[in-house]
Amino acid sequence: MTQQTTLEQFQRFAGKPTVQAALRREWISEEGTYEDFVSQLYADLDESIYALQATPELRQADGEDRISQDILIGLNQKGYHATHDTKTGGHVDLSVRLGDHSWIGEAKKDGNFQEGFLQLATRYVQASGNFAHDQGGLLFYMVQTADALGKLNGWRTKLTADGHMCVDCTKNKLAFYSTHKLEGPGTDFTVRTMAVSLYHRPKDKSARASAAKKAAKTKP
Repeated sequence: MTQQTTLEQFQRFAGKPTVQAALRREWISEEGTYEDFVSQLYADLDESIYALQATPELRQADGEDRISQDILIGLNQKGYHATHDTKTGGHVDLSVRLGDHSWIGEAKKDGNFQEGFLQLATRYVQASGNFAHDQGGLLFYMVQTADALGKLNGWRTKLTADGHMCVDCTKNKLAFYSTHKLEGPGTDFTVRTMAVSLYHRPKDKSARASAAKKAAKTKP
């Protein structure tokens, strides 16, 4: 038989961050604004990104879709409806909904920044079809690429040179925001660009020995 939660137990745990976040998502799904939704989504998305970045050695053989799927699993566990390859103007990598709110994201691994941006800005649309849902994301998975911040700043410099306004993200050092006009509706669209640093090339003594041992095994 399932044990009922008592009022005393609820009051004891209600102040915990995980419980507060769960209650906030439930409130957002019923009454929250789109800005409330995006703010909570980015906090939850960053949590998934940080978990990935904590174990880069386990991600070296992962493809783009596998990394995206792990992020989506984390969001689904938090109560979002998060899917991969959903068709909304094209097959978008990440489509996330909570209540009536929706958000889309495009992911690229080790390059193709421009192509990912063009897909997000000129092809895909929100699953809701509502252009008031005016935010999305670009995720760049840096597995074979070192200096994630340097690459991110290079992309930001290009966007700025092309006339797009970019601003810092105060929550995630490997993220920034930019605003663009969507070609179809002519409305503004804000993109949060995020680099996910998964590069792992250790150079300590143990790593050198492991690399030498592996190389010896591959010799004919």
